[in-house]
Amino acid sequence: MKECRHVWKTFLIVIDFVVLLFACDPCKYDNIYSFPEGDIYFTALPVNATEPSIFQIDINQSNPKELIKNGKLYSAPSRDNKLVFVRDYSTGSQDVILSNIDGSNQRIIAGSFHWYSRDFAIISSNGSFIAIGANGNELWIVKNETTYLKISNNFCKGTLPSFSPDGSKIAFFEGKDLYTSPQYIVISYLGSEQPQTLCKKVLPGNVAELYGEPSPNWSNDNVFVYCCIETLERIDLIYSTSFEGSYEKTWEVEFVGCVEALPSSRENVFYTVGRDGSIWIVNFNELTKRFQFISLSGGYSYNLFPKLYEEKKYILYTRFYRDELTQFSGTLEIINISDNKAKPIIIGSNVFRAFWNKFKG
Repeated sequence: MKECRHVWKTFLIVIDFVVLLFACDPCKYDNIYSFPEGDIYFTALPVNATEPSIFQIDINQSNPKELIKNGKLYSAPSRDNKLVFVRDYSTGSQDVILSNIDGSNQRIIAGSFHWYSRDFAIISSNGSFIAIGANGNELWIVKNETTYLKISNNFCKGTLPSFSPDGSKIAFFEGKDLYTSPQYIVISYLGSEQPQTLCKKVLPGNVAELYGEPSPNWSNDNVFVYCCIETLERIDLIYSTSFEGSYEKTWEVEFVGCVEALPSSRENVFYTVGRDGSIWIVNFNELTKRFQFISLSGGYSYNLFPKLYEEKKYILYTRFYRDELTQFSGTLEIINISDNKAKPIIIGSNVFRAFWNKFKG
């Protein structure tokens, strides 16, 4: 048994060494011309820096641009070319900051507001709304940069909300935390003067997670919301609901389990992160070939925070290694989902999260 542990430890050391080769600089890239069209925005920790920066890369550049120093990104840019991010200070205070997409015209959103913590900030695709997690279990909406509306006192700590693709609605989890039942999924409409709760449904289990901050995912038609649920029977479910009527549906994900599900354009077909940390296609229309690898974890890493760009046939995700699950220890990777033999391309290191800018003209 000691010999097995020694061999395993040696294996991990070799893996760590390979990772460190890439960790010297978040701006180290493979062939940039293998990237799809459309910008990628991501947060990474530069070499010898103590604060993360926000970077941008597109297909025509050989190096990324450092847009913003000391900023943490939780959402993609909006259609009207805005970024929102959280800035942490050494004093322990935080600000939510809105800027132009190039990092210019930075302005603090509610700097003197009565929040003692700002846990995250995301912007809607239409740029009209900013969702802010504050004070542990509160969810606020900032409307048009001037109106502040609290829409939940029971926001589920450790999760993130999700705006619908058109920016008119928001889906989020309510409950004490990730590990305590009951938990609810809530969908609110934001287009009226005051937010309107369209539905609130009890989840058939707890929200599944592998490493932090699970989020609901929307269908492209702004109707259905998806998330992953773990049950007492130790079977993970993909759960779906809609704000229209009483619709609810679940799919059982046996074998590898499921901690995040991204709906595809095909009915009953999902891109998922399994409990093994690999990214899979799960096709519930098939019986014998239900599971297909997209990016293997190899047993020593987790592929997390996947972002699907189905039109361009790519998935973007961050690979974290099991022995170093710190916030800025991931490698940012991209893979072509239309090629069964494609290998992941490493974009950068010391990365937290990354997002597509699907609205690039």
